[in-house]
Amino acid sequence: MNRKSIIFRSVPLFLFAGAILLLALVLSSLHFANLTSRNANEALDAARLNSRVMRLFSLVQDAETSQRGYLLTAEKRYLAPFKRAEALIPLHFRSLLPDFQSIALSPVTINRLDTLIKTKLVELRDTVELKRLGKAGDALALVESDQGRQAMEEIRQILVRIDAITDNTGFVRLSALTQATRLLLISITGGAILLVFLVGGAVALIFSHSRQLEKAGDALELQNETLEQKVRERTRFLERANRELQSYAYIVGHDLRAPLVNIMGFTAELERASGQFADYLEANPLPDDPTAKAAREAVQEDVPEALRFIRSSMKRMDDLINEILKLARAGNRHLQAETLELSKLVAESAATLQHRLDGGNAVVTISPDLPTVVSDRLALQQIFGNLLDNAIKYADPSRSPLIEVFGEVVGEDVTVTVRDNGRGIASQDNERIFELFRRSGRQDRPGEGIGLAHVRALVRRLGGDVSVSSVLGEGTSFYVTFAADLRRAKKWGEQ
Repeated sequence: MNRKSIIFRSVPLFLFAGAILLLALVLSSLHFANLTSRNANEALDAARLNSRVMRLFSLVQDAETSQRGYLLTAEKRYLAPFKRAEALIPLHFRSLLPDFQSIALSPVTINRLDTLIKTKLVELRDTVELKRLGKAGDALALVESDQGRQAMEEIRQILVRIDAITDNTGFVRLSALTQATRLLLISITGGAILLVFLVGGAVALIFSHSRQLEKAGDALELQNETLEQKVRERTRFLERANRELQSYAYIVGHDLRAPLVNIMGFTAELERASGQFADYLEANPLPDDPTAKAAREAVQEDVPEALRFIRSSMKRMDDLINEILKLARAGNRHLQAETLELSKLVAESAATLQHRLDGGNAVVTISPDLPTVVSDRLALQQIFGNLLDNAIKYADPSRSPLIEVFGEVVGEDVTVTVRDNGRGIASQDNERIFELFRRSGRQDRPGEGIGLAHVRALVRRLGGDVSVSSVLGEGTSFYVTFAADLRRAKKWGEQ
């Protein structure tokens, strides 16, 4: 057993160890996400209590202001705010009692605040009633007794203490939230880096084994007649290599995708929590000190930017895994010839993209005269699905997307045209777009440069080819030509 074989046999163990480490990172991310959510909720609760306490004080002030207006003018319209506040203050105070207990406010203080508010309301009612009865002098004397002012001042002092308690609670939870967010970001970043490393290793193994298979095939062809024993040995090696390749494909398609989905979910939760806290900061600005400034930058800039980067990287990894596996499977799948109505098949492909068509106000027109063919259903669905998807993806933003699909029978072949009014392709890129991992024009749309390479590979397996004509700024037409009856096609026996 040579050194390279030992390395390849050890790779599954290495990937398994990496998956275990990734699971640990995911669990730690979940823990930090829970901490972040709890601290954010407690900070928001403190802020809401602060707001409600200030609302209570505002109601008392409204009642006092309304009383003064009535005493000065004797106009009943000034009493409307007083009557509203008089009705709301007791209800609002009772609704605050559970919150006062949650911040450990002493019963003595709560009872004192209740007494003061009742005293103030009695003083306000008495003065208003005296004024209404025409006893303005008695009302003024009651005001000048200073009883109401003292009660109001003591109410203000108690509410200021409550405000200080809630502010301190909010600051403590903000600090804890910042720390939990930092740890969560570190955990997610570590998981993303590890995932990239594992996917890169798996992809490298796939390409490495593909090269080994090609070399083994050449050696077998040269030595087939005279080295029967070597042929058997090589056959066993190829079977083992194929099993390993399937194992690695399973790792890429399942074991690596599962933690990637989890990280996406946790990233969404962190985005939600971060957005809630950012809204809180916007509504309740913090003091202008270094700690508060760092916290604002973390929640409003650093965390959202890091999350966008992580989400973009994870989406690209997932797309790359899917496309590589899809391209690999397409070359090995046995084609199944069956009778197909192309108009229905293309309509089914368009239906799978309906949400994107609706989102872009796109219109797809499918000719009812598309011919009936004998071909492979899955291959044709993938071909037209890719072409319709590209037409939507590269639509011109200055006009509503219009996609037309029509075709004709030419001899023993069928040519189907997919035409759009998108942004077009430069003439020098007409062949380049069919190359693997190659794209043209502005790279402002997601993609790995595999879709059209996949389309050409499938069309050629169906006994035909695909070409393109396009004008920049006007639109693009793809011409898909394939055998009308795959069973009679010359290349059918070569698959």
